[in-house]
Amino acid sequence: MNYEQLIETVSEIVSNDNINKRNLTLVYTLGEKNHREMDEHLFYISNPANAEYTHKEVIEIQISGILVKFIKENQAIDYDENNA
Repeated sequence: MNYEQLIETVSEIVSNDNINKRNLTLVYTLGEKNHREMDEHLFYISNPANAEYTHKEVIEIQISGILVKFIKENQAIDYDENNA
């Protein structure tokens, strides 16, 4: 998955009135290389050019009120039960 595919997917969800989007979280698993590339891409498009990049194990972004998490394959997810 790349950033353009992510935007297209979330746009489809947002525009579909039959999908309840309240507290919706999407979770994508990516291979280690793709996970790092997605993290770098998102970092560089959302930070100033002089910001220092540090790789994150779990990438979280919010698009139109939908939380999207990217985790590495075989990585456990910590769901926040207080937000259920």
